[in-house]
Amino acid sequence: MVLYVRVFFSTNAHLNAHFTLREGFTVAGTCKICGKGKLSGNQVSHSNNKTKKMSKPNLQSIKAVGPHGSHVRMQVCTRCIRSGKVTKVS
Repeated sequence: MVLYVRVFFSTNAHLNAHFTLREGFTVAGTCKICGKGKLSGNQVSHSNNKTKKMSKPNLQSIKAVGPHGSHVRMQVCTRCIRSGKVTKVS
């Protein structure tokens, strides 16, 4: 078995002054700062029946402040907003 490893470089170098973006492919439903995404698991009933369930992060579409005062729109989870990893446009 052969495993291939791809190395990704940030194409958003102009954004790195205020926050860092996750490297690699952009997946829908994930935070652009911390990479938090969907979490799947089983919902177990009292009779031990198992059905699939999906937990999604609380993503908000915000305008963030980039370097030189530029504005960038991105999907960010509320934990990154609350912890100050992103500077919102006022």
